[in-house]
Amino acid sequence: MRLRALLAGLVLLLAVSAILTTDAGRGAAPPAAIISPPAVLPSAPPKPPAMPGRNVFEYADDETLLPQTFELVRPPSEGPRSPDISPVSPMATVRLIGFVRRASGLKAALALRGDVFVLAVGEQAEGYVLLSADEDAGVRLEGPSGEVLTLPPS
Repeated sequence: MRLRALLAGLVLLLAVSAILTTDAGRGAAPPAAIISPPAVLPSAPPKPPAMPGRNVFEYADDETLLPQTFELVRPPSEGPRSPDISPVSPMATVRLIGFVRRASGLKAALALRGDVFVLAVGEQAEGYVLLSADEDAGVRLEGPSGEVLTLPPS
């Protein structure tokens, strides 16, 4: 009896595994024929989208966008002229960027000839010496040639 139950269980297990592995239990359909669509050859390469005739980031009712015509006015030629050479203003090479508060006191952040320096009173960089620094009055600098510059706060 015991052997009969064991064999019946084994046969049932084999039948279930055969059904699951062969996909016969779900009524599998025959494989469908693979039909590929007919090939279509492009007659010409696709054209890129046309660019808009206006700036899409500006409003059309802005009057500054209207086309303007300018006349080219040439000065009367009086012969060769020597170019006017004006010395570079020291203000163009020296700017006060701001102030920095440290434990040691107030310091000024200065742009000198394209480089940034943080100076306390009495310190120097690029030939400029910081004479005084005040958040309300600005800074006073002594330049390389001895001139005193006053830069207001921004």
